Amino acid sequence: MRPNVWGLLNGLYPNKPPDDIPLIGVKASCLLLNTLAEVTITQRYKNNSSNPIEAIYVFPVDDEAAVNGFTAHLGQRTVRGVIREKEKAKQEYKAALDEGHGAALLETAGPGSLSVRLGNLAAGCEAEICIVYSTLCPVEDNAIVLKVPTTIKERYMPSAPLQASDAASEQPAYSSSVAYGLSLDVDIYMSGKISNVSSSTHPLSVSNDPDDGSHCQAKLGVEKVAMDGDVIIRVKHSDLHKPVVFLSSQADVDNGSAGLMLSFVPEFEEASDSSEQLEFVFLIDRSGSMGWSGNSGKSRPIDQCRDALQLFLRSLPEGCLFNIVGFGSRFEKLFSSSRLYDSTSLEEATRHVASLDSNMGGTEILAPLKSILSESSTSLLEKVFGKSGMKSSRKLFLLTDGAVGNTQQVIQTVKEHAGNTQVFTFGVGDGAASDLVNGVARAGRGESCFIRHGEAIDEKVITQLGKAMQPVLEDVAIDWGVLEVDEQSPLKINLAPVFNNTPYTVFALLSKASQHQGQVVLSGKLLGKEQRFTVDVTPWTTTRTDCRILHSLAAKQVIRGLQEAGGASKKVLDLSLRFEVASSEASFVAVEEREEREDGVLKTIKVPLSPIGPSVVTPGPMLRGRGGRDGGGVSYPSTETRSCRCAMRDMPSYEPLALSHATYSCMCSRGPPRLAPTGSVFTESSVMEPKGMAESAPMVPMAKFSAPKKRKSRGQDEAPRMAFAERAAAELPAGGPTDPLQALASLQDVSGYWQLNERLAQAVQMSKDAIMTSRPSDVTIESVWSTAIAIAFLQRKCGEKRVAFSLMEKKAKMWMAKQDGMSSEKVDDLIICAWKLVKIITDV
Repeated sequence: MRPNVWGLLNGLYPNKPPDDIPLIGVKASCLLLNTLAEVTITQRYKNNSSNPIEAIYVFPVDDEAAVNGFTAHLGQRTVRGVIREKEKAKQEYKAALDEGHGAALLETAGPGSLSVRLGNLAAGCEAEICIVYSTLCPVEDNAIVLKVPTTIKERYMPSAPLQASDAASEQPAYSSSVAYGLSLDVDIYMSGKISNVSSSTHPLSVSNDPDDGSHCQAKLGVEKVAMDGDVIIRVKHSDLHKPVVFLSSQADVDNGSAGLMLSFVPEFEEASDSSEQLEFVFLIDRSGSMGWSGNSGKSRPIDQCRDALQLFLRSLPEGCLFNIVGFGSRFEKLFSSSRLYDSTSLEEATRHVASLDSNMGGTEILAPLKSILSESSTSLLEKVFGKSGMKSSRKLFLLTDGAVGNTQQVIQTVKEHAGNTQVFTFGVGDGAASDLVNGVARAGRGESCFIRHGEAIDEKVITQLGKAMQPVLEDVAIDWGVLEVDEQSPLKINLAPVFNNTPYTVFALLSKASQHQGQVVLSGKLLGKEQRFTVDVTPWTTTRTDCRILHSLAAKQVIRGLQEAGGASKKVLDLSLRFEVASSEASFVAVEEREEREDGVLKTIKVPLSPIGPSVVTPGPMLRGRGGRDGGGVSYPSTETRSCRCAMRDMPSYEPLALSHATYSCMCSRGPPRLAPTGSVFTESSVMEPKGMAESAPMVPMAKFSAPKKRKSRGQDEAPRMAFAERAAAELPAGGPTDPLQALASLQDVSGYWQLNERLAQAVQMSKDAIMTSRPSDVTIESVWSTAIAIAFLQRKCGEKRVAFSLMEKKAKMWMAKQDGMSSEKVDDLIICAWKLVKIITDV
């Protein structure tokens, strides 16, 4: 369908008039089917010059996207693009231009980007280019996340030579003075009732379907927005974690074969391998861009990383090894090698984290990565524990906002060490390269997630840490039963590990003769024990089955698996041509044969993008380390001292439009009232309360523990209650914490308990005397009671961040249960008792 709403682009080339820009409008139309999305991008071009031109536009798509449609509307004609082997497509395009015909070429420009070439656009003429791609949307924080990227972050070019696969990537043009416009709409179909549709990046208007609670439509709340940051839309529905099977069969696709996607959330009991010694290494991007917060008014990425690291440190298990490595143009280790997690090393790490800043220049990630991965875990354990033959497992956490030119080298390095190091990645801030973040996590058999500007980082990093501390389902196999599968992804030779309570998705291409119903069995080993999960293949039906999402995505996933496994270029080409999916081996070309041929001088114009964040930082001079022993910090040069090869180092300063970084939500009462759509439904986060302690529920009597009695009526005991609370509040030390969670995290001991002192009293907004005098007579250990108070305060005051302190709480409870006279049941009872006290005092 031809677009009728256009976002106008008012950008300027440096030293060129506005009319020279051929791209004048962009529209995105999205179809969202649970986690499957089909996106149609329509670009409108106009040649305002007096000569024919060739317009080149390098633009972003999700790195998971399967590009399966290309149409050019040239003058009065519509030409459907055809898929060709890459070099053959280029030859057809060039031949058409040489003969004076109109032509368009669509090819991959690199991971997460496409290149459109529109040739022989006649003077004064307009053209429309339509690109269709399918993508799989991730599930984050119990919501399906649709991302529509609009610009590409500049890639930092390391001084080391690039591999051929990295060097082949086509870099986009940038200009600090452009301001693109985008219009966008989304048609949403879910398998369950939709409860929330929102955006943290842009104003959003939602229209609910009065006849179908699983369907709604959304569009941007304004006609156009700047194309200087991703559009993020989150959808929640009632059946998010239920198994779902999509299956489509179309006669015009691959001779009627069927595409299938199976998605489910496996659940298995928590377990731990007591014989395994864990090592945790945190690799933190400290490049200059980590200090950029845009004009969102939110914390800088480096500030978020500091807070997250403090929670990381308090959530680590006793007896593990750990280290912190910061990198930029050089890299710096907190310890020369990982140290035992104890009170001394924790104190040193806490001081170190507090001093972290974005002051280390560029984004040279490869050297620190090699340094970490090349260190022998066996030798390290022998050094620390004086024993040989210990079983070890290294967990590496990479936090970065970067996009680098040597992505494939980084991924290959991680892949070579995947046997002894599991890697979890975090893309922090706007524009973190998804090919780097996702690719490194896949190569390291870990998980990836993104924390964008304005989003909380603490819960996501702690969720990933929790996954890293739990064993995964390995040696995974899939039994398709009666289904006849031609291809599947993940590949049989490279099935990824399965994490507990984490969505696991499998794609398959079925033969034409295959049945379309049956059972699929996923099996694997958890700590050596066989586990089996069975899912019924009962296809979910929706009114929108007229798309080719499944075939395209299944083919794309298989192609990606083949490429990551190395080689197989012929198989990649065969799949690309068979299912009409663009790849590194195949491109789309459209040719308009003209009777009146263009014969003027063809001028090439490259459409610029708006950059994300500040210019790429040129590496500064190497700084010396602080020296000293293990805790003193060790600084290393990442490469030989060379000047930065990034072509954008002299780019002018950039100020983004305020609109794209403001926080809006059509479903949230805190959003701007003028943008909130009529009739939208929304859910508010409620304060978390312990089980059985809802506000309207009666107090639960606690055996053995004395506690403040339940207030029978307001008049009967209000005065004593208020007097106690006022006295406790009056005895508070001067000042108070600005962030209760961070304050309590900084006070927790390595073993998990909180010692009773003035700092703890201030953090929980009570006096030390009040805590001491309220201790139940049955509790003989002072720190047991103060720990219960700390946990209760977190539950009461930081309930919306329950995930963020979940591992701190778990460790504290384990410590309490080990103390004399305590048990798991008594620990829970004592915390509820403390919760009552905290509620009385903090509610005053």
